[in-house]
Amino acid sequence: MQHSRAHCVLLSVGAVFFTSFLAETVAQQEYEEPNKALQLEALKASILEYLGMESPPGPGEKASHRDLVRMFHQYRRIKQLLRGNSTQEDKLQQKQRASTVLFPTTVEPLNSTTELKQQWFRVAFNKNSTINNGLTLKQARLHIQRPHRDKISPNQSWLTKDILVRTQKPSGFHTEAIFHTKDLNKRHLKLDLTHVVKRWLRDTNAELLVVEICLIRKRKARAQSKPRLSLELNQSSRRVRRGVTADEDESLCRRRSLNVSFKDIGWSDWIIAPSGYTMHYCDGSCPHNYKPASMHTQVKSRLYLMSKGSSRQPCCVPASYEPMVLMHYDSRGKLKLTPFNDLIVSECHCA
Repeated sequence: MQHSRAHCVLLSVGAVFFTSFLAETVAQQEYEEPNKALQLEALKASILEYLGMESPPGPGEKASHRDLVRMFHQYRRIKQLLRGNSTQEDKLQQKQRASTVLFPTTVEPLNSTTELKQQWFRVAFNKNSTINNGLTLKQARLHIQRPHRDKISPNQSWLTKDILVRTQKPSGFHTEAIFHTKDLNKRHLKLDLTHVVKRWLRDTNAELLVVEICLIRKRKARAQSKPRLSLELNQSSRRVRRGVTADEDESLCRRRSLNVSFKDIGWSDWIIAPSGYTMHYCDGSCPHNYKPASMHTQVKSRLYLMSKGSSRQPCCVPASYEPMVLMHYDSRGKLKLTPFNDLIVSECHCA
């Protein structure tokens, strides 16, 4: 009897949850459908206004097959040109990535050179203010150059194979990696320390990044010569997202999509190409420190919190666009090509 009652209670609770879920789904659909219709109407009005047309052109004389082929060739060339310009902009942004070169704070010999042919050095790098913590580390390379005073014959090694990379913490030195290099006869060596440096930058307890190398000397050195080391950091100009991501909360600012078919909206008779596209748009809330476009956005968000909502909160807006070109008839019935540089949203942020 008790088991039967418990079973009934579970069924009742499940029914309540299912009913609640169904109600939320229906409510969401009832909101999305009118919103989708409004978005399409706004898109249609904006395209017509951009083209300088009050309404779609009426039926008229269509272009010949020869003109259509010629225009399609131009359409493809313009698309390639727009994509090429977009690629050039991406390359320019890559060149604008922050590049920082760190020089060692100390280069200390670990043994005497009066009798030994091998000289160990401990080289320490510090986290200084030149490192931009708001950027993403893409690559870290260690450059090691042979001392100019060392006279070594060609094709002879001047450095031992083992190179130790450590971090110094309050508890002591911790070995992060050991590199076994090959081309030790070159005057200039490069080592990829990206993963090691990422861990070093993230670890708040790691004070110094330490590199220990050993020089090989063919004769006793009259004067102490030191190797030259530097650490090159290449950082991306794209901001690191902080706090909750859009994948965790659908209500936060993010790029959303809506498929647009010119045939479905009744425009296929005058828009020849493309047949449709994916209309991206920005929507969602902008809590404090979420996808800020600039320092001004952070100040604006902080002011909104301090004023308890009396000032304006940052809005979810496009951060970048993708180009698109329309092949269409104009109001006089002539076939034209019109590029749009800011119609398709590729990324969103809060501003």
